[in-house]
Amino acid sequence: MHKNDSIKKYTTLYMSLGICFGVSIGLVFGRTVYSDNMSLGICFGLPIGMCIGAAIGAAKDKRLSENMMRVCKIETLNDSADVMIYVVDKNNIEKEYKVTEKMMKQEKYSVNDRVAEETDGLLVSLEIK
Repeated sequence: MHKNDSIKKYTTLYMSLGICFGVSIGLVFGRTVYSDNMSLGICFGLPIGMCIGAAIGAAKDKRLSENMMRVCKIETLNDSADVMIYVVDKNNIEKEYKVTEKMMKQEKYSVNDRVAEETDGLLVSLEIK
């Protein structure tokens, strides 16, 4: 995998969530164990939460990188506001996905973008825009 192909979409998100939950769990831990100094609990909760969040996010990013595809064509549908996105996977097999207008504005798909299919069948953009 090239350096440009590395995906960090979920690693940063879950690391941030892990930090939030780690601080709160650390405060509870610090309050119960060290009743006079709660900040000692934060010292334990913060890195543990960050590591757990980064591990969960990295696992999700690894699964996305295995399903990475490139957008080859985007067409608007005449009868609705939805968009049809045609992608090519690593085996050069063309697939098509119907995407709603709301999802198109949210993910900002364009031709030659890297995308991946989530476990529920939704198309996710891997580009940072």
